[in-house]
Amino acid sequence: GNLHCHTTRSDGVKTPEEAIENYRNLGYDFLAITDHRRVTVPECRMAGRMLLLPGIELDYSYVGEMVHIVGFGMAENILPKLAYEAGPQNGVDAIRACGGRAILAHPHWSLNTLATLTAIRDISAAEIYNSMSYLRPDSANILDVASAHGRRYPLVASDDTHAYEGEQGMSYTMVQAETLTCEAIKAAMDQGLFYASQGPRIEQLSLAEGQLTVLCSPANRVYFHSNLVWSPGRAVIGNGLTKASYPLQRELGERFVRCQVIDAQGKSAWSSPIAL
Repeated sequence: GNLHCHTTRSDGVKTPEEAIENYRNLGYDFLAITDHRRVTVPECRMAGRMLLLPGIELDYSYVGEMVHIVGFGMAENILPKLAYEAGPQNGVDAIRACGGRAILAHPHWSLNTLATLTAIRDISAAEIYNSMSYLRPDSANILDVASAHGRRYPLVASDDTHAYEGEQGMSYTMVQAETLTCEAIKAAMDQGLFYASQGPRIEQLSLAEGQLTVLCSPANRVYFHSNLVWSPGRAVIGNGLTKASYPLQRELGERFVRCQVIDAQGKSAWSSPIAL
């Protein structure tokens, strides 16, 4: 599914109906339209075989950075609970109070600082990749710095579609939900049963006998990222890899690890960081 996109109700070029049809034709299971400062789809409902989730994007501007918070899955009207002058934590709290979940959008594009990333509470995930951010789409570096300082964000990928010029369908979130319902998707995300992708599949992650092992669709590279600047075995390179393992380095002070699967076309899938 895609948990971040825009329509003519804010600053997108397609109407909500056109956006829904676009993602439905791409074969998506769920979609959240997250127009700026408004809820375009007020309640969960099916659009054919695709589930629509209520969504909103809250935007805050500061000197040197911006903070954008995406909310989805709210069960009641969020607008009366918002106080923009109170800052982004108020926005996250309002989303949660209305039964939704909050995502930190494009932290690299927003030039978010470590202080900002470690201060916000009750965020369900952060975007490691945002298709629409163009020059700064990949937020892996700053999110790894946050993880190294004790703030481990689970990871999603989103299109943040505005122009509908190819960014739609580029990045998405895979969720292991029992059913195609709003509550099932939120429950799965609360349990960490999701990963970010541009195409490759992460079939299984297992942590046992001092190593992290990933089973995946065919890949040419599997990278294991952690708080260590360097460690042996963190890059597994080959053709058509469907399994890769990394020996954990706890004795060197390793505190988290995540994996990145890269296929022959250069497309990635990212697991969330796992605390050690």
